Amino acid sequence: MMSRGMNRMILEDATFTLGKILFLYVTIPLMVMWILIGYFLGNMSEDVVIAISGPAYFFFPMFAIAGYKTMIPVAVGLGGTRKDFLKSFYVISLFAVTVVVVILNVLQLILKESYRLMDLPNTILHPAVFFNMEYNFFSYVLVDLMFGIFLFCISFLFFAIYFRLGFRVSIIILMGLFILGTTLYYIGLIGLDSFEWLINHNLNDYVVFAIVILVSLLALMITYPILKNSRLRAKTKYE
Repeated sequence: MMSRGMNRMILEDATFTLGKILFLYVTIPLMVMWILIGYFLGNMSEDVVIAISGPAYFFFPMFAIAGYKTMIPVAVGLGGTRKDFLKSFYVISLFAVTVVVVILNVLQLILKESYRLMDLPNTILHPAVFFNMEYNFFSYVLVDLMFGIFLFCISFLFFAIYFRLGFRVSIIILMGLFILGTTLYYIGLIGLDSFEWLINHNLNDYVVFAIVILVSLLALMITYPILKNSRLRAKTKYE
């Protein structure tokens, strides 16, 4: 029963943050705005750059951080364990990100078709342009899913380190890694050869998608040993 209640709490929070706030208060009003711009300014000869996916890239990290901070004390206070909460949080959050991405692209498709019916030239401002992709619903879903999961997992990893170690220790570790990496680079022990190889070999888009998803999920898995025995609130900057 506790597990079911915990799952319901996480799902309701995801629905509120990624569903109601993101779509009802942000994305749909943006979509209506772009349709009205196209309708009332329909004599434009240049492409209209339309974009509704941007806010989602802010909401994914926000839910990862704010969702954990607000729900973990409640879950433990009601008799749940940190381990059970983390497992439920991972699964439900990834499911929520996937659903949001699909719905977002359905709305994007409706917007694209609205401009086509009004015979207006348009360009969708979207991360897929970095892959030189023409608009395709399935391809754009994969790109949004890749970036969405990456942002959720990486932001949650950094938050987990901060939550467990505190602000001061996190900054010390970050600066130590930066100084170490910079030193090793300039004395020639590490280089950018691997990155140059990835760029020069023009990897298939699906290979890039798989690599980013694997790295993201690995980052998410690292948060489990960090947070499974953590306290219920983050250390303050003075601790």
